[in-house]
Amino acid sequence: MKEALDDYSQALYAVLAFVNEVRWDSEKRELRDLPFEIGRRFTTSNENKIAPATPVTPDCAIQCRQDDGIVAEAKLGLPQNKDFWDQDVRQLQKYDDDLTGWWTKTERLQSHDLVALVPFLRAVDFAEHIATGEAEGKWTFQRRIATVGFQRLSGPKTWVQIMRLGGSFSDHRLDERLRKPCQINWQLLLEKYGDRKFLDHPPRLPITLQIMWDDLFIQYAGKKCAESEGPENRRVVELDVTVAQVTQDLQTFYGFSSSGPRSPEIPRAKWIKDALDALVDFKMAEERGDGKYLIRYKRQRGDMLERFGRLCFRRRPRPSHDERQRELGFE
Repeated sequence: MKEALDDYSQALYAVLAFVNEVRWDSEKRELRDLPFEIGRRFTTSNENKIAPATPVTPDCAIQCRQDDGIVAEAKLGLPQNKDFWDQDVRQLQKYDDDLTGWWTKTERLQSHDLVALVPFLRAVDFAEHIATGEAEGKWTFQRRIATVGFQRLSGPKTWVQIMRLGGSFSDHRLDERLRKPCQINWQLLLEKYGDRKFLDHPPRLPITLQIMWDDLFIQYAGKKCAESEGPENRRVVELDVTVAQVTQDLQTFYGFSSSGPRSPEIPRAKWIKDALDALVDFKMAEERGDGKYLIRYKRQRGDMLERFGRLCFRRRPRPSHDERQRELGFE
């Protein structure tokens, strides 16, 4: 579970590091004011090879100029079996299209590049997988596609390193910069983009629960204790919350709020409802109906991610014999 959290966090900050690098004006030594969003909602055309006339939400979209942009998708990790990589390539093919949803009057651009953000150790292999598939006729791309590797480097400071390890960009200056490793200070990303904890796709349930419990509910409890002048370390603090309230607060402080019809709402209300329902199952909350919950907040000793991981594991229904056989690949 800790590895899953680390993978998710690295992918999120790889997206932000890539956005930051695209915005960077190396001549003026400042960030350009470019439209971008995490999880921007687009619509594919009727001619889309994979999903015609369908809503799609890439992990990030950046409009570089009035007629040019970039769509990027982050991969949390890739299995060793490369046969499973085909679905990731097919996902990128969805974006190889005249997408509607850009920040222009027509909501369309003349062209845009495609980017796969892949963990460093898999990036070269993934780029070769795309190229091999094109050579064999398994898929084709009309737009430029680049594979950018990412990894976190820890030391006295923490950095996100990104580098183009396959394909190319239409912007020659960006292409040349990313030909070599670019290191972006993790603290800089926190200052520029905030303490973000959610991508367009949900993390595993224990991670969402841990964020809610350790980052948000602790604030609710502290405020309630201050208002009631009660002891902050009392055993249990009862919190009246709603799905809408928790979702909005998480979007404001740790995700991305909507600013229009195509803007993201991250995390989504469904993720939060699922998490609150899990707390009910764990006897840590009570459902009151109409999206209302009573949270029995208590400061717990130890690692809440580990605790929620164990609770979620025990909560899972036992698979049937046939389901276990299918998981093992016997059917």
